[in-house]
Amino acid sequence: MIIKNLLSMSSVNVVKSAVQFLITLLITYFVTPTEFGLVAFSLPFIAFISMLTDLGLSSAMIQRTSLTKEEAGAATTLMVAIGIGCALVLAAASKPLGAAVDMQGLPAVLAALSGSVVLSISAMGPRAVLERSLQYQTIALIEAGAAMASATVGVVGALLGWGIWALIAYYVLMQAVRAVAFYVNTRRHIHLNFKWRGVALMLSFGGWVLASNVLNFTARNVGNLLIGAKLGAAAVGLFGLAFQFMTLPLMILSWPGGGVLMATLSRMSGEREQDRRKAAICAVLGMTAMITFPAMIYLTFGLKYPVATFLSPHWQEVLPLIAILAPAGAAQSIAAYAGPILLAHNQARLQFWVSSANSASMILAFVVALPFGLTAVAVVYLVVSILVCAFMLMIGARNCGVPYASLFGSLMPATVGTSLGTLCALVATKGEVASLSHWLIATAVYAVVVLCSYVIFRRRIWNSMQSLLGGSVPPMQANLPSAG
Repeated sequence: MIIKNLLSMSSVNVVKSAVQFLITLLITYFVTPTEFGLVAFSLPFIAFISMLTDLGLSSAMIQRTSLTKEEAGAATTLMVAIGIGCALVLAAASKPLGAAVDMQGLPAVLAALSGSVVLSISAMGPRAVLERSLQYQTIALIEAGAAMASATVGVVGALLGWGIWALIAYYVLMQAVRAVAFYVNTRRHIHLNFKWRGVALMLSFGGWVLASNVLNFTARNVGNLLIGAKLGAAAVGLFGLAFQFMTLPLMILSWPGGGVLMATLSRMSGEREQDRRKAAICAVLGMTAMITFPAMIYLTFGLKYPVATFLSPHWQEVLPLIAILAPAGAAQSIAAYAGPILLAHNQARLQFWVSSANSASMILAFVVALPFGLTAVAVVYLVVSILVCAFMLMIGARNCGVPYASLFGSLMPATVGTSLGTLCALVATKGEVASLSHWLIATAVYAVVVLCSYVIFRRRIWNSMQSLLGGSVPPMQANLPSAG
């Protein structure tokens, strides 16, 4: 049952990420970077409000040992009320904000997307109720169905010439379907009311975690806002698309995997479990790296032919940005586990301070690099990101007693395989992968060398897999929103 639930949630995460990524690529074929930049600039506002108005209540609803219909209803109405207020403020501020950053068309986009805030918040309470009752398959079906239905409308809209409004329709419709479906499936378990004093204990639960999530969100999204204000909508569009490539391993693997890791470590208590905890941490880091390192480093050279062939000429400038940011995505896919590791070891306050340092570093990187152009922003982001990720991993390892030698050893198969694969691919094609034949050769050589390297490290990899198969995951905590 546990495995089935985990597979359901992991699969739907892959489906949602793939659908969103593919429809974004499709929309870029019909719009310019300037138009795409309007949405890329607006989405951080929408996501931030959705996260902020949650107040940690959805996590508290899941973790509480008991939850009455009245408590669930009060928490839901509180979140929706705050969401409506924030959406109205955002809609009212859309015109002054558009004028301040000199982006024509931004007010209309912001006003339209503000409606998705209310819909997204409306789904949080009912979804938490489903998680409490372990109905993960129902959640997966709703999430996947909403993604597919909204993607269908978005594709049709793009073909009909809606332009950027096809992408907006996709976002709004997906949240509408989620809100309706989740509420229909939980309406017997939620009694909507305004007795908000009854949720005081739940509000106190997610304090440090919510603060950490806000800081992490800021670090990931402040770039688009600063770029838009300084360099314009076209630059936001280019950087935003490159950023989506970079965050793919986080969305698909690291964030859901972080929840599973935290739940597993939390169950392993006592002195006798220390070795198992350390082995599980190294195993998860190593197995994640084996997937994300080769995938992300491949983007540094393997996208040249596909982008030049299939993307609109408006988007050719995105290629060097992707190549620069891809290694940062590889590093972040591993560092993302530092937060769940600290939470599992009752270090929520330390996680907050680590998140603070991360956010401050990223914001400073953007501020320093912006005067020198978009490429400089990407380069500085890469350097700072790798340094911050190394710092986060060291903090996580130190606080859970994992020796640095074990940490580096777990990453060795992925690091060696990726490095050798890249070197051999570039040597085989003399660094030229713009043509179809050279691209096929580089891809084939890269894949073969990486796989052969993993065969050499097969004993270490097998031991890591055994560590993962030996643990169990508490089903109620495996998908906590606060873990991401």
